[in-house]
Amino acid sequence: MVPIGTMTKKSVGIYYFSGTGNTEIVAHLLAKEFEKSARVNVVKIEDVLKGVVRLKPEEYDIVGVGYPVHALNAPKIVFEFVKQLPHGDKKAFLFKTSGDPFMRGGPTTMVRSRLCQKGYTVFYEGLLVMPSNVLVKYDDTLVKQLYNTAVKKAAKMAEDILSGTVKIQKDDILSQVLAYFFSGLEWMGAPFIGKDLRVSPSCNLCNECVRNCPTNTIVRKDDTITFGWGCVACMRCIYNCPVNAIKPRLYKFFVLKEYNVQKIIDDPTIKGDYVSKDTKGYFKRFYDYMIE
Repeated sequence: MVPIGTMTKKSVGIYYFSGTGNTEIVAHLLAKEFEKSARVNVVKIEDVLKGVVRLKPEEYDIVGVGYPVHALNAPKIVFEFVKQLPHGDKKAFLFKTSGDPFMRGGPTTMVRSRLCQKGYTVFYEGLLVMPSNVLVKYDDTLVKQLYNTAVKKAAKMAEDILSGTVKIQKDDILSQVLAYFFSGLEWMGAPFIGKDLRVSPSCNLCNECVRNCPTNTIVRKDDTITFGWGCVACMRCIYNCPVNAIKPRLYKFFVLKEYNVQKIIDDPTIKGDYVSKDTKGYFKRFYDYMIE
């Protein structure tokens, strides 16, 4: 028997990609819960791909991969990360964020299978619904309610993962076909979204977009910001611009006029009570997700 106090804590490595911050929020919610009984390290996938952080999954007992859902699948950058993972016999979990619980954010089969090919055994998968960052702006009270729900679900998820609970999403053939088709279109179309972006005269050349681009496709040439062909449609440059200077020409309908989830989270006057058991119509499935 191992004496009390001498048992080694499990170590968890969380690798995540986040465009506008939703997945980053969830990654740190999970880390906060893991830290109660385990050692944890949180790493941005882009930092690995850029060579800023060394990829060392062998240091962890459990490896987690998190991503925002793009077109029913993981963004291309996540698959590029998995491709760089060294082969190893490790337990792994997946977590994803989506602006809608529809189809549970799409199948996880493609990411899971790529990890399995590298020797990682995916034993747990979870979806956390966060505020939409395209097309439709959610009411502030729904944003707060989704965050509060994410806090509770992250706690349960961390507990399940450390206890070894097995939870794998069941993906039917139709969902896999749809994800393969739509994500393929997104991977091909994302670079054109990037090339469609323009910088207004209000740009002060602060280089925020250049520094924060996950694929280094935004560069400053003299006094001009230019967009290359490496865009993954993460929307980060648009929503994080301090002077709101980056706009699309053709895809204006896609971008929200304002998007600041953290501001809403930090505002104690905003109550999270948008949906309830009596909610009907479009948002009824949000309540179903919240109580499951």
